[in-house]
Amino acid sequence: MKDLDLELYNKYMNEEKDAFETLYNKYKNKIQYFIFNIVKNYEKAEDITQEVFIYILQNKVRENCSFKYYIYLVARSRAYNYINQEKRRTEINEKYSLLDSEEIQKDVSDLIEKQEREKELTEAINMLDDKYKNAIYLTKIEGLSYKETAEILRTNYWKCALFY
Repeated sequence: MKDLDLELYNKYMNEEKDAFETLYNKYKNKIQYFIFNIVKNYEKAEDITQEVFIYILQNKVRENCSFKYYIYLVARSRAYNYINQEKRRTEINEKYSLLDSEEIQKDVSDLIEKQEREKELTEAINMLDDKYKNAIYLTKIEGLSYKETAEILRTNYWKCALFY
């Protein structure tokens, strides 16, 4: 038994553009309905249907397959790819939306407090004699060790430790 759809498809592949329009008109609504039953979204079903036909235009039908079988195979694959992408997108959104707003507020509050403390400490340091400013700044604001601070300031370690 001849596959008339496959013959039309082959005619299209041989530059008879009207042949594909016939196939498109025959299958568009059927494919869209099939996809809609998988994705449950009419607009997305329309988009995926267009993707299916574009794929069919760009990729030859498998040998030993009927056109009908092949187009539904591609449609199913595209529909489930969409569902899997949406599932991943939803999982990612849920993961980040589960952050408790109180936790976020606490983090922001802690950050603001820390910045205020650093600002106050910097202002206090600026009132000190120059020989103490950098030592306190490097150890208390930048978090460097006394030894690292002493090396940076080219002074003895015990002198840095005496600042406190």
